Amino acid sequence: MNKKDQKILIELIQNSRMPVNQLAKKIGLSREVATYRLNNLVKKKIITNFYANINEEKIDFSRSGCLFQLKNISKEKEKEFLDYLIKNKFVSYLGPIIGKWNLAFDILYKNHKDLTNIIEKIKSKFSKYIGNFVIVSNAIEQEVFQTKLLGINKQIKENISKKELKLDDYDRKILSLLSKNSRIEYKEISNKVKLNANAIKNRIKNLENSGIIQDYTISMDVKKLGYEWYNLQIKLSEINETSLKEFLRKNKKVIYFYKSLGNENWDLDIGLIIKNSDELREFILDFREIFGNFTRINDLYLIVEESKNNALPEGVFKSS
Repeated sequence: MNKKDQKILIELIQNSRMPVNQLAKKIGLSREVATYRLNNLVKKKIITNFYANINEEKIDFSRSGCLFQLKNISKEKEKEFLDYLIKNKFVSYLGPIIGKWNLAFDILYKNHKDLTNIIEKIKSKFSKYIGNFVIVSNAIEQEVFQTKLLGINKQIKENISKKELKLDDYDRKILSLLSKNSRIEYKEISNKVKLNANAIKNRIKNLENSGIIQDYTISMDVKKLGYEWYNLQIKLSEINETSLKEFLRKNKKVIYFYKSLGNENWDLDIGLIIKNSDELREFILDFREIFGNFTRINDLYLIVEESKNNALPEGVFKSS
């Protein structure tokens, strides 16, 4: 991948809805060449998806992370389990992992009764293959640095507007379409939603201004960029969190950190992009040297692949 492709990815991480003409101008390419390079990045599966990052709390949903241990399961049954979760209309991010846990995914839900029902259905269908599992509450704080995958340290800022907006069915249909493909054109949205293009533009602008649409971004296959993706779970004790956050923000290997409450074993998840085991060991040694007296490593696991990306699933866009 050359520098022009890298620049395309950097721009799309920050705004995947950017028109090709604007993208081409920023990169210094013709529209035709920019289109070719963009399509090639998709063809090579470096870019795996374009999607709108939507604030689930503003549409009255909560998110919990799930970590499952699997037992006595064949490759065929594991694939069946993954396919079931991929098709589940309330499951978001999903990936098989290697470590203490074997499967990680998120569930979106209106209330704890809904969460319980979703979990019980999963347990009922695959009870023979499920060992221990844990449900983790939504992060109370998070920072994402996806551009570090491309050698640039820049936090992805989210729209945190407090302006309220009451959604109707048109808005939900628009959000659903943008969640599946943030590059969908106004004309196609207009045809699917049955509103004129100007009305679509105004509604999207309102959804952005309200903070419901936080940004537009892409999913990438980190392996195609030469990385492995690890998640490090940390338990914090008495610590100056300001110095810890600054360390994580500046470190080239950290692409996110999430802080959550309510789990006795860990309260901080750190996403690491690592080229080899030497780099992983170097990070852990540096981290322990600085913060070892105030933190405890609970677990480290490798994300094998992203079977389902972080876009909100179809079920959250259905009217109640």
